[in-house]
Amino acid sequence: MRDDQVPEFGSGVFGTAKGSQEVLGTGKTLITYRVEVETGIDWGEVEPVTPDGFAATIDEVWKDRRSWTGSAAQPVTEPAHGLQNASWRFQRVSGPQYDVRVRLATPGTVDAQCAAQGYDTGGKFSCKIGTTIMINLRRWLQGSPISRSVDGYHAGVINHEMGHFLGFDHQGCPGKGELAPAMMQQSMGLNGCLVNPWPFTVDGTFVTGPYLTS
Repeated sequence: MRDDQVPEFGSGVFGTAKGSQEVLGTGKTLITYRVEVETGIDWGEVEPVTPDGFAATIDEVWKDRRSWTGSAAQPVTEPAHGLQNASWRFQRVSGPQYDVRVRLATPGTVDAQCAAQGYDTGGKFSCKIGTTIMINLRRWLQGSPISRSVDGYHAGVINHEMGHFLGFDHQGCPGKGELAPAMMQQSMGLNGCLVNPWPFTVDGTFVTGPYLTS
């Protein structure tokens, strides 16, 4: 998709996806999340992304055992981040009570809201602001230059930003030819690592690397 096809601005107001009774994963800690999409977007010839459609994509990420739900089989211990045998499961809600909110927004709205917290998203990157994750519509529609597919980018950005909410800082490449951690800023450079959108491998190994100053 060309840049000039990506809607740049919306209303700054958000519509909310329906909640779900389904709990994704079996980890110890339940994370409730609300899914929202910016309204007032002139989609032009682009197929609109609805709140329920956005939510369905996120649900598919959590259903994959390579996502953070993989922690149920391989709990995570990271003393520097206060994590001891941590594992998570997820449930989508639509009401005012939630642990984290995931918003899909136009580049203009993401830039403005992230800049207010000191983040430069440059019209394409996403950020986490407190308990709100801002996902940039440009990359959501296009993917990133290093992503193998748009679906792969979806998994990568959702896992990365949720990882920040779960308490993880940015990580670097553990070594040339190794899988990049989900907490590595892969769109900014792989440094010899292999692109990887998932926190865990199929066999349950947690993909980690040296922590960086965020």
